[in-house]
Amino acid sequence: MNATDSSIEISLKHIKTALIFLPVFFVLMFLDSKSFNEYFFMNYKIIALTHVFTLGFLLMVIMGASYMLLPVALGVKIAYEKLFFPVYYAYVISLLLFVIGMHYLSGAMIAAGGVLLFASVLVYNLNVLLSLKKVKKWDYSSAGIAFAYSYLFAGLSIGLYLALSFYFKIGLNLYDILQDHIYVMFIGFAAMLFIAVSYRLLPMFYMTKTPDNLYWKTDLTAVNAGILAIIASSFFGNGSAAHIYLNLAGGWLLGLGILLYCYIFFNLMLKRLKKKFDITTFYLFAGILFLIIATLAGLFIITVPQEKLNMFGGINGVYYVFGFLGLFGFAGMVIIGFLHKIFPFLISLKVFEKAKKGAYGKLFSDLKTKYLEYVIFALFLAGSILWIFYLIQLAAAVLFAASILLLFHIFSMGW
Repeated sequence: MNATDSSIEISLKHIKTALIFLPVFFVLMFLDSKSFNEYFFMNYKIIALTHVFTLGFLLMVIMGASYMLLPVALGVKIAYEKLFFPVYYAYVISLLLFVIGMHYLSGAMIAAGGVLLFASVLVYNLNVLLSLKKVKKWDYSSAGIAFAYSYLFAGLSIGLYLALSFYFKIGLNLYDILQDHIYVMFIGFAAMLFIAVSYRLLPMFYMTKTPDNLYWKTDLTAVNAGILAIIASSFFGNGSAAHIYLNLAGGWLLGLGILLYCYIFFNLMLKRLKKKFDITTFYLFAGILFLIIATLAGLFIITVPQEKLNMFGGINGVYYVFGFLGLFGFAGMVIIGFLHKIFPFLISLKVFEKAKKGAYGKLFSDLKTKYLEYVIFALFLAGSILWIFYLIQLAAAVLFAASILLLFHIFSMGW
């Protein structure tokens, strides 16, 4: 890989910034825990909180890692490397503007932050899509990545409309539009990207053969068909037969597609040549298990009438548990797990191991690095399980402790 110094530096800058946003997310979750008992739709504090995690942590890590991993996974060079730094600074400033505006419900700040977010991520998105033009041989990995970044563009456009609606009061069918935004950004972009990248990187990391192409073809078809069906449903009136059936069909296609991917994942990982578990493997297995639980919960939600959901802790509790397991239980755990594999790509393995051995002498003199990594993992796992039981403040406190340790774990390496 012919990585430039600038791409390494910007990747590390993205990851370090993301690791700062992670404990901020859990602090806000602790302070705003009462907001989770309110109506979940268009709850501005929850929207602000969600974007601290999805944009401040998830997308920030994805953007930084993609500058290094996409060339490795696809054998292409990022089209315009000079855009790395201006996109980064514009993104951070616009994210802060948007989150603060949403938290305090300032329409002007929300709109301004939304416009700048759209512009900065759009430049990044187009940079990746232009890079994909150089792919010589397309497979399910490159096709899935192309789908993912196409969905990112669609999700950005929907998000821009929602942000402007707070200032211009142009609310039109906001419930369906918000639902489209969530599905397109989380399933269409984040989950699709993980599925596509894992097709190439998991066999590389764990020396195992890729599964049969029929599985991947079926999986990509089901997930994409589900997303398109849900988007199409928003063009019909709420309560209409077309809206109901398309929503239901889309939900089931998504659910079955994701469950098929989970089967592919376990089949791939169980056949790896090196059977020994490392810290990344623990995160990946935990993330996939949470994804299965979240998917089953989602299928439960779309199947059971909403009035009956009150029997299971109320509709807010059901939706928040489903959402948190999908966002942090799956995406967060997987991203954190992959960070342990990404760092050797960012700097030489020799420098990484040298930093790793000497990083904790002052902070944790009686605790070896590898044990600290498992302590952090155990705290993240415990916090996610507490969330299932809707113990929000306790979960937030445990997850905050884990995120602070993870931050020290990275920053003490001195990069």
